[in-house]
Amino acid sequence: MATVDLTKAKAVRSASDARRANELIALGWTLIETASGKDESGYPLTTYSLAWLGDGEPRDN
Repeated sequence: MATVDLTKAKAVRSASDARRANELIALGWTLIETASGKDESGYPLTTYSLAWLGDGEPRDN
């Protein structure tokens, strides 16, 4: 993954599924980190952290 200058981030957010993370990436968000683990029931989960580096207000829909 490329290095991102997070000092230029205007907003950060997370997504709990790949579909939503991909939608945000298509809107101009940049993937900055992923974290994997298990919930309380042992079900696997992944969280995607994204940053808005673009001009203007962050788009999320």
